[in-house]
Amino acid sequence: MVDLSTIDLILAITVIVASLFYLKKFPVFRVVVGIFILFICSVIFLSIHFVFTGLIFGIASVFIAFSLPLIFAPEIRHYLDKLGRVHWLIIPKLSKKQADHIFIRNLVDGVYEMAEKKIGALIVLQRRTKLGNLIETGIKIDACLGSKILQTIFYPNSPLHDGAVVIVEGRIVSAKCIVQVLPEVKLDPPFGLRHRAGLSITKDTDAVSLIISEQRGEVTLAENGKFDLDIKKAELIDKLNILLAK
Repeated sequence: MVDLSTIDLILAITVIVASLFYLKKFPVFRVVVGIFILFICSVIFLSIHFVFTGLIFGIASVFIAFSLPLIFAPEIRHYLDKLGRVHWLIIPKLSKKQADHIFIRNLVDGVYEMAEKKIGALIVLQRRTKLGNLIETGIKIDACLGSKILQTIFYPNSPLHDGAVVIVEGRIVSAKCIVQVLPEVKLDPPFGLRHRAGLSITKDTDAVSLIISEQRGEVTLAENGKFDLDIKKAELIDKLNILLAK
């Protein structure tokens, strides 16, 4: 039978070694090493009967050790916070399909909220074809998708409302992007520049665009140079699930 005191000792050593390996990544580790060196010096001097010198090193090491919580209070909170996130636990993550479904639901909810308020918008979703040239024409944002941020961008008095928003992998990467309208894309009224731009980008690339009419409050899906006019919410969700899975 294994002695409990042996297990206790092994566990204590494991905790100390693991803590040192964890602290090694942070600046406070050098201070801990310095305290340890001071303590060793104190032991060495006391062992050769240099009592006063040994006491100086010993008192210095104890004083610094007790001062650590005050000196490194913000860092200690940061380290404990990182430790509390328990990255070492296996936490199940959303699959790509689940993440895409949540993204599409949030996007469509935001689009139809704007449609109800008749807020005009042009949203371009990147797929396989990179849209770097288009992104560069706008103002970089790099923000999580949300209905409120979309409404803020496209609000008529917003400085960003003109042009297109580009979304890449579920994030709004740029706003006020200038879409090159192709000469061959000609549309009769009531469709205007926003619809021509939304259709043009899908002829040049495999991107998908969503256009909201501020006059009629209708949502249009453009893909592969074709329009799906006045598309309903449930149908748009189904189509985006298919298109963005490709």
